[in-house]
Amino acid sequence: MASFFIALLAVTVANASSALGSVELAKGNVKVKSEGSFKKSKVTKGLEVKKGDLITTSKNANAIIKLLDGSILVLDSSSTLHFASANMAEQEMGKVYYKITSRDAKNSLKVKTPFAIIGIKGTTFIVDSGEKSSVKLKEGIVGIQSMKEEFELYRKAVQEEYNKYISEQQSEFEKYKAQQQKGAALMTKEFDLQAGNTISFDGQKVDEKAWTKEDEAEFERFEKLMESIK
Repeated sequence: MASFFIALLAVTVANASSALGSVELAKGNVKVKSEGSFKKSKVTKGLEVKKGDLITTSKNANAIIKLLDGSILVLDSSSTLHFASANMAEQEMGKVYYKITSRDAKNSLKVKTPFAIIGIKGTTFIVDSGEKSSVKLKEGIVGIQSMKEEFELYRKAVQEEYNKYISEQQSEFEKYKAQQQKGAALMTKEFDLQAGNTISFDGQKVDEKAWTKEDEAEFERFEKLMESIK
């Protein structure tokens, strides 16, 4: 009897340790598929999110997940998020808002997408894994790492310097010729994205620009949704 109790206690502790957070809001059709299961179950408020869980939102559905450290993840409609481990989330499709609390390097979170791996310590950003893949950063710094060959990175400041050089140093024919070429691309496997900027992906080509009013409105939309759990 005693050995049975010890075994049961061990299972309970193991299950508790696999918990990563809980669902604070499930609006519309939200499903979860647990690790080792082929069946999807309906998600309701209070559901414990564990390692290996795959959360899916349907059209016009949203989900808000609060991690144990207080970080908040908001899934937009038609999105998926797989909690591969305590430090790795895999976003295969859709749009997710991340508000991550400050973490040390050992416990930093990474978000794996089809176009890059995003490293985070503590920051607020939105990842869009849809048809037009992008990352929008509001606070902090995130590291962007390629899973394939080097990125062809176009940055606004670098492009402006390049255009100035073209204007001052080259003939009209050379200017025309340069405009037909790639321009001021930085070839790199990884780089940091600064707050207030957004990057869009087209294969390995990355275009970095300053925020627009549309980007700001998108953050406001997610933050308004978060008010419902306060």
